[in-house]
Amino acid sequence: MAESDYSTNAVDDNVASTSLDDRLDAARAMVESSPKECISLLVSIRRDVHALALFSTNETMEDISTKSIPFLAVDHFVANALGNLPVEPGAMVRRKENIERSFSLWGHFLERLEALEILSKEETNEFHRLLEAHEERLSSLELPTNTFTSGVSVDRDTKIARYKAKQQQRQEIEKLKALMDRRNRCKIAPEDEIDGHDMDSLQRSLMLNELQLFKVEALENWSQSMRELPMIERMIKMDSERQLQQKHTGDGGDIHDPNSRRRPQSNKGLQVTHITQDAATGQLQFKRDEIRSKVFQPGWSQPTMSLEELGEREYQQAIEREARQKQAEAERVFQPKRYEELVRDGMDDNDELVEASAKLDRDWDDWKDEHPWGSGNKNHNCS
Repeated sequence: MAESDYSTNAVDDNVASTSLDDRLDAARAMVESSPKECISLLVSIRRDVHALALFSTNETMEDISTKSIPFLAVDHFVANALGNLPVEPGAMVRRKENIERSFSLWGHFLERLEALEILSKEETNEFHRLLEAHEERLSSLELPTNTFTSGVSVDRDTKIARYKAKQQQRQEIEKLKALMDRRNRCKIAPEDEIDGHDMDSLQRSLMLNELQLFKVEALENWSQSMRELPMIERMIKMDSERQLQQKHTGDGGDIHDPNSRRRPQSNKGLQVTHITQDAATGQLQFKRDEIRSKVFQPGWSQPTMSLEELGEREYQQAIEREARQKQAEAERVFQPKRYEELVRDGMDDNDELVEASAKLDRDWDDWKDEHPWGSGNKNHNCS
């Protein structure tokens, strides 16, 4: 594993936080919507973090100030933005380079968290399995035939546990954000406590919970990218073979004779001559028939695209579906819902959602008044 990009010298964090906080917030907002611009901004932030030496290799999590915690995840944000870059047709080589760069960034991010003892035992084991699979892949590239497969498999129970952990972290983050909004609305002094938190304790808990969510996302995205990479390499190989064939065939002539030209296809059917003999006179009779040109054509629909084109189209559709799913999940959090669901999700401090939930509850009560229990039972109405 390469050394971390952070310097080992420590300086006052307040020097960097004034200008870096807003830039990091802006970059995080663009990870999915504008990944290209986001990467440029994050790279400059990453460079400044290194120059200001916000972190050292011998410090613990307690030594890191609250305002510096989000900058631990800069590498993770860059890796996610690289994965969100749009893939243009025929640009699989660039996609492969971006994925391989993401591996290195996630490795730096998780290595830092491991040193800070933030990773659990299971997460540490998974991190090292991903590192071993990455090293195995790099070794396989030096062999004459690359037979590497992802080597990283995640069973169904692990996926379910990871999904529940992410949901729990998101709910906890929303609760802490709601508590912070309430403090700001009520103009509570920073040293006063609400629900066991003063302002600094609340901010630190929020940052640490976000960091817990980021590490789960990093492990999940790294594992998914490892499984995606063999498919991308096959598509690159197919594209290379196609270009090589086109180079040899030129304008479509025979691969062995570049100067030869294909005979032009004719729509005229095949002509067949029938020869018979008259029984009475013994004279030969000639009858020429034309067989329709479509007789020898297959009776089923022919393919309209190559396997490579189909693979690229399905790959693009999969990326679009994933983006729509992420957007739908983000929007679903703030959709109107029953008040009991708001309480369960920890969003009962959101005034707009509380007002919308009150309307839903009133509409539901009105519907129950108009449709009493058993009113839809036909046998009951007939008796």
